[in-house]
Amino acid sequence: MAGIDSSKISSSNPFEKSGSTAGMLQAAIAEIDPAQAARWRVAAGGSLSVATMAELHTGEELSAAAQADLWNHDPEFVAEFRQQREKSLEAQLKAMEDGANQKRFQNAVVRAGGDERQAKRLIAAEDAENERTNSNVRE
Repeated sequence: MAGIDSSKISSSNPFEKSGSTAGMLQAAIAEIDPAQAARWRVAAGGSLSVATMAELHTGEELSAAAQADLWNHDPEFVAEFRQQREKSLEAQLKAMEDGANQKRFQNAVVRAGGDERQAKRLIAAEDAENERTNSNVRE
């Protein structure tokens, strides 16, 4: 890791340490694996604030501060958040792909003079040609 003297790194929980080296390790771990960082923060004695726990009990939408506190101290919250984000990104990509396919079909219909069956044949021929080209490149 750039900027850290490796002789100052130990295999112990970096969230139990203080200083610049520990701070850099803590920041790096939080960036790379926020769930592990949350586990280590808790193991080092950190916990959710009283304000966050009070917000959780209200059942209302959490403030940004409470969400940040959960992110820092609850590995399950981190995992759920990442899973939701992944599902959302997958849904967005699917919607974009569906939109691109629909636009491609519309363009093929125009090229085929309004004949949808011919447009489907054009797309199938393009796909077959692309597959042949891609298989030749892979060989």
